[in-house]
Amino acid sequence: MNRALLTEAPWGRTAALLAGGTVAELRLEHPADEMGSIWRGRVLRVEPGLGAFVDLGDDGTGLLAGGKPPQEGSSLLVQATRPSAGGKGPALGRAPRLAGRYLVYTPRNPGVAASKRLPDDGTRARLQGLARRLVGPFEGVVVRAAAADAADTAFARELDMLRACWQRIEAASDEAPALLWREADPLQAFLRDRLAPGGTVLADRRLRPYAERMGLPDARIELLEEPGWQAFDLEDAIQRALEPVVALAGGGSISVEETRAAVVIDVDGGGRKDALALNLEAAEAVAREIQLRGLGGLVLIDFVDLDRAAERRRVDRRLADGFAGDPAARQQLPFSPLGVVEMTRQRLRVPLAEQWALRRR
Repeated sequence: MNRALLTEAPWGRTAALLAGGTVAELRLEHPADEMGSIWRGRVLRVEPGLGAFVDLGDDGTGLLAGGKPPQEGSSLLVQATRPSAGGKGPALGRAPRLAGRYLVYTPRNPGVAASKRLPDDGTRARLQGLARRLVGPFEGVVVRAAAADAADTAFARELDMLRACWQRIEAASDEAPALLWREADPLQAFLRDRLAPGGTVLADRRLRPYAERMGLPDARIELLEEPGWQAFDLEDAIQRALEPVVALAGGGSISVEETRAAVVIDVDGGGRKDALALNLEAAEAVAREIQLRGLGGLVLIDFVDLDRAAERRRVDRRLADGFAGDPAARQQLPFSPLGVVEMTRQRLRVPLAEQWALRRR
């Protein structure tokens, strides 16, 4: 996405990604968002086959799965890899990552990797070579797409900043449980991670100093004549994104239901005769709604039945194309014999419905 909105709405500061003048993704300011936060936690208990439940203090309990199980009662450094959702605490990992605009610092995972979105015209190789010269033998980085147009000095300066941040985290209190680090500004992190290099931030006039302090050096800031939340009907966009049924322009609809086990999406033809056209339009709408609502986990999509394998493959491709540029890891299976597409999508943030509920309290 190369355009974003930054506005001071009645419910609080809000950032939105824009696609063709419409809202594609939303982020509401919520200082207590724990995504990416780092704690020194205390292991409460270990459940074989499930993982270790870790006491995070005021932030509740998280689940550490995979790897060698820690001992009950031990303290360990953990990071939220998936936010709390649906009454469940955050998922935790033991390989911390500190994100900047140009790179992600991985102090416990040596090596150099690069974003697949970097141009393969020598830029990726040049930046990986630069990174290898800058990192030590026991640390690593992932070069982000935004680094393509960054000066080498800016890249090195950011690495120094992230390295210093990690050193402060390591030197923090040995007591457990204790919060060691949390993203200072979730809106800044959202725009840093999702706005394309060279993008534009449309900001309320009163937010100009705030937008400039965000440190998005390759972004252009344009000031709006009226508050952005009014200019783009943001409250209406949020309310539509919370509706369980979404009408399709050509007729028919999709319904979205969030359950504890999965997100279930049903395509209703509403009398339309052309099942292929219906499913193709529905596939675009499904991809849009999943990203706008911030949905993750297991997703089941029940399309209208198609007889031809070639038509089912077209719908598969249309659905996958709708997630182009989506940073969340995703796996999609082909149509099942019953016409259902199964998908998993990484949870990178609290779903919009929960964000909205928190801001309205």
